[in-house]
Amino acid sequence: MITRIEVNRYRCLENVGVDLPRYAVLVGANSAGKTTFLDIPRLVGDCLRQPDITNAFLQRQQGRSPRCSRLSELIFCSLGQEFFIAIEAALSEEVVRGLIDGLPASQRDEDNWPKNIRYELRLGIFNERQVQVKNEYLFLFSSKHQPERNGARLYGEIPHRNWRFVISREYGRDAQFRVETQRGVKSRPTKVEPSKLALPRVQFESKEDFPAASWFHNLLTQNYLFYEPELKALQAALPPGQPDGLLPSAINLPHLALALQQQDPFRFNLWQEHVKSALPNIERIELEEREEDHHVYFRILYQGGYPITSSGLSEGTLRILALTILPYLNNLPAIVFLEEPENGIHPGAIEAVLQSLSSAYNSQLLFSTHSPVVLANSELSQLLCFRLDSSGAASIVNGVDHPQLKEWKGQIDLGALLATGVLG
Repeated sequence: MITRIEVNRYRCLENVGVDLPRYAVLVGANSAGKTTFLDIPRLVGDCLRQPDITNAFLQRQQGRSPRCSRLSELIFCSLGQEFFIAIEAALSEEVVRGLIDGLPASQRDEDNWPKNIRYELRLGIFNERQVQVKNEYLFLFSSKHQPERNGARLYGEIPHRNWRFVISREYGRDAQFRVETQRGVKSRPTKVEPSKLALPRVQFESKEDFPAASWFHNLLTQNYLFYEPELKALQAALPPGQPDGLLPSAINLPHLALALQQQDPFRFNLWQEHVKSALPNIERIELEEREEDHHVYFRILYQGGYPITSSGLSEGTLRILALTILPYLNNLPAIVFLEEPENGIHPGAIEAVLQSLSSAYNSQLLFSTHSPVVLANSELSQLLCFRLDSSGAASIVNGVDHPQLKEWKGQIDLGALLATGVLG
């Protein structure tokens, strides 16, 4: 999972460094930076996929509008020519096991295990038409020797002897690649054009040599989901040939629900009971497959014995189905992002939705909200509070560190704190 994001001078994120939990609720006023912050991992993933990183900003990405029309819009207050992004992640246990095999006996203490990875990018704008890579660093570190936590900073320029650098790249020079699983191996220079990132090169290397870099590249390019259910599309019957993994649009939801019912009836029934806690007038969830074309659709049986198919279900009901099913799916991506999951859902049903979102234990889930009901059902440690200062720079504070919440003892619920402006 992603454990930390740092950003300097990118849009309203003038200088922020935020540690991320497995489950985080982003709260703040409109235009306070929540969407920009949530987009950072997806932005880096787009840069990794593109043959020219400028495309990630000026061209449509997977059906989404371009991030800007002029590159100067990317810089805080349009002042300067560069910005910085860093992402840290906790490596999977499998990757860590592969890395510790190459450690000398003196470093076999678990505190020295390289369980974390950090990716740093400093990008510059040239001639107002192109984004180029000025610095790129990827290194592994242990919890005992983690970088300092003082806002956003490029640590690759001043390497720590206990960090294991995999990629080192400075502007105008070759990128240096170093095998992760062997100590004392010299770095290998590789020429990479300024318009490209070096990290994608690990796709063409042995995973035995670059297990962490390969894992991290996959995390940011394939193993996350920005979940935006297209509710109108869900009202139509689903044609056959759908992927087995959850789509960002959720349009294959009937296929996933049918597969869950057929392969794991127990979990399907658990999901059904959970949906009924949000929609108590439901008696049963059924999946129907038309014989003539094998299209699949929902058929919900309500109290009183009357059924309603997908085409007649409200958008609120479809949204509840799309959100509550997440923890019951076996192949959920490692990271799921959402914006305002409460939209279109009755306040009485939001608690059931939040229970599902917080129970997706095999995935990291981050979402923004403006709902007092969501906040009233959240813990302070789960909150990331966003606010703009007078200069237009966003500040991001964990709920437990919020200056106006330090003395909060539960006398007033978090929803009331939002309504009074304490949380933005």
